Amino acid sequence: MANDIIGRPVWPPEIEITGWGRYPASPARVFPVQSTAEPGQVLKARRGKSLLGRGAGRAYGDAALNRSNFCLDFTPYNRFIGFDEQTGILRAEAGVTLEQILGVFVPRGWFLPVTPGTKYPTLGGSVACDVHGKSSYSLSHYVERLHMLLADGSYVTCSAENLPDLFWATVGGMGLTGLILEVELKMMRIETCLIKYQGVKARNLEEIFQLFEETEEWPMTVAWIDCLARGKNLGRSIMMRGAFARQNELKSIAQHSRARSVPNKGKLAIPFAFPAWSLNQLSVAAFNTCYYGKHPRCLNTIMDYDSFFYPLDSILQWNLIYGGPGLVQYQFLIPLEQGFEGVKTLLEEISATGRASFLAVLKKFGNIQNPGMISFPAPGYFLALDFPIGKGGILKHMDQWDKLVLKYGGRIYLAKDARMKQESFNAMYPRLNEWRAVKQKYDPENVFNSDLARRLGLEVKLGG
Repeated sequence: MANDIIGRPVWPPEIEITGWGRYPASPARVFPVQSTAEPGQVLKARRGKSLLGRGAGRAYGDAALNRSNFCLDFTPYNRFIGFDEQTGILRAEAGVTLEQILGVFVPRGWFLPVTPGTKYPTLGGSVACDVHGKSSYSLSHYVERLHMLLADGSYVTCSAENLPDLFWATVGGMGLTGLILEVELKMMRIETCLIKYQGVKARNLEEIFQLFEETEEWPMTVAWIDCLARGKNLGRSIMMRGAFARQNELKSIAQHSRARSVPNKGKLAIPFAFPAWSLNQLSVAAFNTCYYGKHPRCLNTIMDYDSFFYPLDSILQWNLIYGGPGLVQYQFLIPLEQGFEGVKTLLEEISATGRASFLAVLKKFGNIQNPGMISFPAPGYFLALDFPIGKGGILKHMDQWDKLVLKYGGRIYLAKDARMKQESFNAMYPRLNEWRAVKQKYDPENVFNSDLARRLGLEVKLGG
């Protein structure tokens, strides 16, 4: 942090920032972090302002916003510190992006153990959101240690064995327990970075659920789903499943030459926000019909990892497609035992509104418990849908959908949420009081705060 001529800290001007959804917007003073000492300096000079670590801003809603307070931008804090070839444990600063990790380690035969649908988030932000992807685990299952700065100015290292309460409150804790400075992550060894892919059409929800039961040999699965289909076609989908190809499964010289190559593709860029009416029921229905119709009944191929994991990363600023007001994502999870009935009921309700989402993803998490106190991933089925905010009417629909999610014992993903009410949140996360006790223990004065925390009542009661 810079000082003026008499030694007083100079704060950067307040600017308006958003998440990836571009809704809502919130003003804050943003401090770029370039050294280990700087977060501590801001902490000492905060003068009653709260702090929030911020990565690449890829959370959709208000998770990385801190209205009229301080945000610490960790994207310049992005060095690799060490890597153990025997254990596969990488130690890196929190601002390193997933793309940077892949660029260094794919040629060496290593890959991220879990990755979301974009490679642009930072490592620290990914831990704070406990990201998930096409595999059955979330990222927290592979985090060995976290190096953090706490509210009292102390630097600590926590893990599942050391300070486990802090560790399991921090993974998925949305940055509210302290600042993640460094992460130790267990990487995954691969023979090749190419993906053996199979795409299978499902005519309705019954078929896609059956396909999810038949995917044991495929460690990575997800389904695109037509959320506007109704009647006998409700839930028509394309199952997309993959596994890292082995060397003996590659079939050409070209594939062997790309076995450990980082894809280097050209990218399209959306130059401006589309008109708000661009994405409507007719345009999305046409896209869904075309996309489903052109896909073969069953497609088997070998593809690069970018095409499998990160198809949307090929379009820069694709969020502008949703129009000037921005977009909101509705991502919910229904427990396994209620999965089919819950997803079916929600799909019927969503389809009946005529609200259009051409990005609709269905995923199954296996029966693997997650120790993260307020982490989203849990055994069950999740569905993620993106909607243009438009004039705001979609938010009222989502309030009604929340009631159905609660009816089936489900929950909403905080990293993608921008509007859930506190009462719904309290009912969705059974370990919330346990998390609050950890927050009270390590941050009793709410030094670390966010717009999301204020909206959902995640602040501790001062003096409580």
